[in-house]
Amino acid sequence: MTAAVDVTDGVRRDVARAPLAAWWRRAVAAALDAAVVGAVTFVTVGPGGWPWEWSLVLGGVAPAPRTPVLLVAGATAVVLLALQAWTGATPGKRVVGIAVLGSPDALAPVGRSRPDRPLGAWRTAVRTLAHSLDLVLLVGLVRPLWDPRRRTFADALCGTDVRATRRVARRAHPHGRRGTTRARGGGGWATTAAAVVLCATSVALAAGVSTGRSPEVVVACGLDDAPMGDDPPIATVELRVPESRTQTRLGLTRAVDGPRDATVSWVVAEQQEAPDGTRLSVRVVAGDGTQVAELGGTVDRGTLVPDHGPALGGLLLPVPPRVLAAAGPGGTWEAGVGTDDVRVALCGGALGGS
Repeated sequence: MTAAVDVTDGVRRDVARAPLAAWWRRAVAAALDAAVVGAVTFVTVGPGGWPWEWSLVLGGVAPAPRTPVLLVAGATAVVLLALQAWTGATPGKRVVGIAVLGSPDALAPVGRSRPDRPLGAWRTAVRTLAHSLDLVLLVGLVRPLWDPRRRTFADALCGTDVRATRRVARRAHPHGRRGTTRARGGGGWATTAAAVVLCATSVALAAGVSTGRSPEVVVACGLDDAPMGDDPPIATVELRVPESRTQTRLGLTRAVDGPRDATVSWVVAEQQEAPDGTRLSVRVVAGDGTQVAELGGTVDRGTLVPDHGPALGGLLLPVPPRVLAAAGPGGTWEAGVGTDDVRVALCGGALGGS
């Protein structure tokens, strides 16, 4: 059963006057939305959310986006599509003044939405998937330049029009109740102003970038003439902090590669092996003398098994970046060896460039 909806004459005139959107408006709107996705991703988890960052040819720094980047970018895109499903426009489309609406075309192969209204979740999802055809063929992205209805292949398949308007008729009530539908500005000037601010901030984040690089830091300690301890005799202990790259945009600094663990390694002297059950540990202390953390593990068949997290192989112990960050520039570290009941301090030093 089809629900009947009464539409005021004013809405009919507003929709009828709305021309089909020019291709340049659609292109600018897509670029603005891409900037929004990248900006939200950068603020939340770091670089990699802007599509051009995935390409080394375009100077990208993250050709293989990390899982958190993909999750946040995907979730942001879904939110933008939800806005389009309900109001007809994403923030980018609202800024340039266009909306995606159902077309009166009854010959669309994938069905059609109510004419001159937002598509809703289902039609928006189908249209988004249909855009893959535009991407594969490439020509579909510029098809609106010569198509009489200014449609991409996705528009033609789904029976949608992109019109130059910010006044959109409300979608019919989901339970089919009769009612009067009024012109919808999607929140009016306040919504448009918010979209402008969001898009402008996103473009500023995308355009203004400075990069930084911290070299790998290796700090070793030990005795020059004798091993440390007796069982096992330790020749040296080494703290290795990996190289890190950062991006700074509008005063916000984020790691390019994501957080990476530092490592502490013990080298046993005289080609001996550490006995099973040996406890190896490291204490990290802040500049004011406060202990930040004590991390450790137990040797099992020549491999140090950390108390938390997977074994790295050999006598290697991971040190999370949050521990080094909490210690600060004046922090120190101290390696130890022992058993479950006894710990003997070996050596240590300043955290250096960490």
